Amino acid sequence: MTNAVSIDALPEAAAAAGLRLRDALADILGDDLVGAWIHGGTTFPDRSARAGDLDICAVIACADSSERTPRAWRADPASRPSRIYAAQAAIAGDYGVDFDTSYLPAEEVGLRRLPSRAFERNSRESAWAVYRAHWLAGQYVHLHGHRPDELVVPPTAAELRRALDRELEHLERHVVEGDAGDPYEATYAIWNGCRILHTLATGSPVISKRSAGAWALEHLPERWHAAIHAAGRAYDGGAGAEDAEVLRTTMAPFVDMVRQRLPASGRRPPGPPRWS
Repeated sequence: MTNAVSIDALPEAAAAAGLRLRDALADILGDDLVGAWIHGGTTFPDRSARAGDLDICAVIACADSSERTPRAWRADPASRPSRIYAAQAAIAGDYGVDFDTSYLPAEEVGLRRLPSRAFERNSRESAWAVYRAHWLAGQYVHLHGHRPDELVVPPTAAELRRALDRELEHLERHVVEGDAGDPYEATYAIWNGCRILHTLATGSPVISKRSAGAWALEHLPERWHAAIHAAGRAYDGGAGAEDAEVLRTTMAPFVDMVRQRLPASGRRPPGPPRWS
C-alpha cells in the first residue's frame, strides 16, 4: 500500500472542511459510505497561494433509482442526495471553500469503463484514468473507509491517452468560448496543457500544475516561457495587466500546439469541442 498524504499537510480550512464533510456523509449514509478521500491540487505541497477547489471523492453503495435521478431527488429535501448537497453547501460557506465532489457508485469504481455519478446516472467521470493514477501513487488524503488502492485498478496507457484527449478537448472548448481574456481560464489551459505534455513524455500524470509548468520551462521552446511564467503569477493571484495580455494572446496557440502533439483519439460528434 502506497502512503497517502497526511491531512496535517493541508491548509487548515481545507482540512477542517474535508473532515466536516466526511462526518456529514457518514451521518447521512452510514455504512453506505464505502470510502472517501481528498485529492487534487490541494494535496500537493506547491499548491496555489490562493485557495482552489477542494476535490473530494466519495464512494457510495446502495443508491436507489430515485437517488440516481436529479429530477427526483431534488424534489425531495429529505432525500439523501438533497441532504448531502445541502450539508456540502453549508460547510463550504462556513470554511470559505469551493467543493468539487465526485460521488461514485461502489459497483462501478472497480471497472475500467468510466463510472457514472452516484446521484446523476447520465454523467460520466471523464478524468477517471488520471484520477486513478494519482490515487494509486498516494496523491490523496484518506478520510473514511476503504482506500483507493482497495477499490480501483491501475489505468492502462490507452485509458490515460483517452482521458488526456478529453481534458484537452475541454481546453479547446474554453478557447472556442472566448475565455482567453480571463487570466484564470488562460492559466488553467496553459498549465493543464503542460501537464498533458508531461504525461505524454513520461507516462505519468501524477504532477502538480506548478511542477508541470516548471517541467515545461525545461522542455518547451522559449516562445512559450513568458506565458508559463505569467501563468505562475496568475495562479497565485499576482498577475498584472501585462501578464493578462500575454496569457490572452498565448492561450489559443498553446492549446493548438498541445493538440498537435496529442491527436484526437477517436471521432468527435458534430459541433464545438465538448466540455469534459
